[in-house]
Amino acid sequence: MITVLVAEDEKPLLRGIKKFIEEIDSRFTVVKCAVNGKEAMDYLSVNQVDVVFTDINMPLVDGLELMKYLREEHPETVVIVISGYSDFEYAQKAIRYGVKEYLLKPIVKDELAVILKHIWESFENSKQNLEKSRLQNAVYHGKQENIQEEKVQIAYACAGPFIKEGLEESVAECDFWQGVDVEKTACDMLPGDLHIYCFEKNQANERIILLVMENEINMKDFSKQFVAAMEQREIPVTVAYNQDRIGLKDISSVSRTLRRCIQRNIIVGEGSCWSIEENEKKNNINNLLFSTRGIAGKSVELALKQFDSAIHGGSIRQEECRRWLSALLSCFMPEYQEEDNRSQLEEMIANLFLYSANIGDLSRNLRQMLDKKQLYKKENTTANIMEEMESYIRKHMTETVTAADLAERFGLVAPYLSKLFKEYSGYTPAQYLQKIRLDRAKQLLQSEQNYLAKDVAEIVGYPNPLYFSKVFKKNVGIYPSEYRRKYREEKENK
Repeated sequence: MITVLVAEDEKPLLRGIKKFIEEIDSRFTVVKCAVNGKEAMDYLSVNQVDVVFTDINMPLVDGLELMKYLREEHPETVVIVISGYSDFEYAQKAIRYGVKEYLLKPIVKDELAVILKHIWESFENSKQNLEKSRLQNAVYHGKQENIQEEKVQIAYACAGPFIKEGLEESVAECDFWQGVDVEKTACDMLPGDLHIYCFEKNQANERIILLVMENEINMKDFSKQFVAAMEQREIPVTVAYNQDRIGLKDISSVSRTLRRCIQRNIIVGEGSCWSIEENEKKNNINNLLFSTRGIAGKSVELALKQFDSAIHGGSIRQEECRRWLSALLSCFMPEYQEEDNRSQLEEMIANLFLYSANIGDLSRNLRQMLDKKQLYKKENTTANIMEEMESYIRKHMTETVTAADLAERFGLVAPYLSKLFKEYSGYTPAQYLQKIRLDRAKQLLQSEQNYLAKDVAEIVGYPNPLYFSKVFKKNVGIYPSEYRRKYREEKENK
């Protein structure tokens, strides 16, 4: 309910405005009718209202003085001016005091209805922004700022494969969500009185979904609907959910548990949903039908055929598949058995999952990587390919250049291409693209003093200036504006 005070010295008009407001929208209630500005100020000194409608020309204290008082003492109150004065000078003064709307007498009911609609939408947006801010603090910082314990329901969604920390750049360039607005998709499936908030967590392909409403919903049904909606877009999404509502202070710990549930149960290339209690899914999901110990002594081709046979017609958990790939690659590339090389091995396996849309792609990418034997020894032409790739990235630095695009263009499997380029340049393709963009940005900030930071961002390939500033700060240590100022100062001191 939005509370309203009306200040108007003409009593018939005062009663008419009160009647109009309450007839137009029952969500507004007029709690005080004041016949002058002093009466309004006396009431406001001990009471809080959401909206004030005020005339300008009133006895004792006029509307402009009332507006000034509200600006100083109650800045959060929305002020609407109702006056017979169309004089621009009055309107100009009213705007200085934060007035959002200005209506002339006689009041037209339809015009008032539009204003009330705008006020309601603004209040709802403000309320949701505050709510989202509280939830965001709980998600990212474990903080709970509201005094009254707020309850939410929670689900954790992962589009594509589960990838551990350390490969953030590679995950970000894959865009597993394909531009889908996760928050809107979830909202469209649920009642209108439900607020849904979505936050990125851990990796770019992971989302925490928080549902805020008075009564619980069936999270299993919601999760299944969400997975099905994503499948229609050909996006495999795994959802882990918690049925019971939890407090904000529990979001961080529950989300970690849900993420571990996804890690244990995610299926290669398929969508599925899991409750927080589930460790194993009792359905048609196969474990790999052979022991990783049986790889030793076999040829690469025989091991791969055994793998193909095991996965034929079945669904495979990513964790099971990861363990088998680790055993196979360690067996046929002994250097990865050493503890110092384990992280490289895990990165190689993670990249196989990143660039394989399903289990069939995974088998083909693995076979290509091993059959070409380019993980054992670089061919003489590799350096030429890398030089050509470097030239291509530089030429197309302002465009979206993904590892998948490069793999298709240069005829190499994406994980192996990334490995070769890192050996050649010291950077993965994504890292190198970022490096040359930032190097160019620094040059422009130094030489083009008339360019704004947003202009520089667009020139070097970052259409979002806020994201450009974030990337620049992370890699250079200061924001673009600070970098330009520091460069000027150093140049002047020479």
